[in-house]
Amino acid sequence: MVVTSVHGGRSPVPVPGANADAASDPNAASPNAAPDPNAPTSPAPPAAPSLADLLTAHLGPEAALLPVTTATWPPYEHVNVQGALDRWLSRNGAPYRLTGMAGFRHRMFGLSDLFYESGPQGMAVSGVSLTDQPSGPGDQTRTCVQCGLYLVDGLDGPDDGDRTEDPRPPLAILLRGTEMRGPQQDVSLEIACADRALARKAAAEIRRLAIEFSVYRGHVLEFGTEMFGPHQSALGFHDRPVMDREELILPPGMLEGIEAQILGVNRHRETLLAHGQHLKRGVLLFGPPGTGKTHTVRYLMSRLPETTVVVLTASALRLIGQACEIARALQPALVVVEDVDLIAQDRSAHMTATPLLFQLLNEMDGLDGDADVTFLLTTNRIDTLEPALAMRPGRVDHAVEVPLPDAEGRARLLELYRGSLDLDLSSADTLIERTAGVTASFIKELIRRAALISLNEQDTQDTAPTPANGLHVSAKHLDAALEILGGSQHQLTRRLLGASGDLRH
Repeated sequence: MVVTSVHGGRSPVPVPGANADAASDPNAASPNAAPDPNAPTSPAPPAAPSLADLLTAHLGPEAALLPVTTATWPPYEHVNVQGALDRWLSRNGAPYRLTGMAGFRHRMFGLSDLFYESGPQGMAVSGVSLTDQPSGPGDQTRTCVQCGLYLVDGLDGPDDGDRTEDPRPPLAILLRGTEMRGPQQDVSLEIACADRALARKAAAEIRRLAIEFSVYRGHVLEFGTEMFGPHQSALGFHDRPVMDREELILPPGMLEGIEAQILGVNRHRETLLAHGQHLKRGVLLFGPPGTGKTHTVRYLMSRLPETTVVVLTASALRLIGQACEIARALQPALVVVEDVDLIAQDRSAHMTATPLLFQLLNEMDGLDGDADVTFLLTTNRIDTLEPALAMRPGRVDHAVEVPLPDAEGRARLLELYRGSLDLDLSSADTLIERTAGVTASFIKELIRRAALISLNEQDTQDTAPTPANGLHVSAKHLDAALEILGGSQHQLTRRLLGASGDLRH
């Protein structure tokens, strides 16, 4: 089936009630009557045109000899390529038809192969195969063509300056998306046209539109695990964190320095560029687990509402090249690499250096000075980091140790994590002293456990807190929770929460 699109074109559809006259005709043969052997035989319906027939009819008898211009994109760009192609067709205003093809799955072929009747066996004109691709946070999607042939009527060619009306050569465009468990590992766009300059201009314009109107621009993105094959990956949307400055407990002056390096450069980028100052920067947050490094990252994301953020963690660290490619295209951008020690360990500790380390260093060094891209790296193991990454200017130019909270910090954490609890802090000084050396994560868990102890106590007394009065957590409950977490059976729990081996009594 050929689907005709835009400029009033319509696909043929059945007409309801088309057999009504036959049903009311008294001379019409009964549907149960025996067939008349002398009745004239109805002609067989015409065969559907082949793909080669369609292309030859559209491009001319020498279609098979036309040059083909090809452009490819990573799998996650399918949604942007479709949007760019739609915009390009709309802007140029040329009528076009879109047709699908049967038999394209699990098959390697190109537009040139479709010009011949002896081309890919089993492929024929059919309905268009469609797929929904994520286009924003939540359940936002865009319908994309999985495999389709656009037959575009003539477009204006490049102006050659002779003031004559240039011919309008037609184009054929084959769009293919990534195929699950198939050989098609990239998104491809192939354009056949008698005027190769026009085809190349169209491909370049579609590529430009895909970047300009990228659905990823200004969002928080994270690469997921492999979906279709070793070279393909999913890029997912995340809601941007919403976080107040008061929710981040750091030593005095530390956050201000980080903000100046990241938010300050972002805010004054035009003035800095005008005075010959570079924009790219690398910030390293290091310290024990649970001290607030990830919390700081979330806070910075919340303060950069128009910045594209690409987050890399765990197995997705191997995709650092793709993350940096997105960041360069969608500036201003922030590339977050958590637990960077996993890819940037000291080369002296291994027989061979990991290629990911070199790639990360090259990506950080390779950005132009006017690139508004920030690398924000975190690690729990500063001692294992490649010295060139941690110390060399131009790669990391602002390194900050995020320490365990001091006494003042632990007092502020108690206030922060109490939430709406009716928390008795009459013995707070003793509690703060006993929790020396613990992390923010430990304080948060301590308060939750104390709340559970209070609830269990009320269960035995057959009472329950009311919303008006809230849940009361006494100093006794806090002490009980601290005794549990400080017990010998919870040594691993303490380590996982980032606390020291023993708590003070």
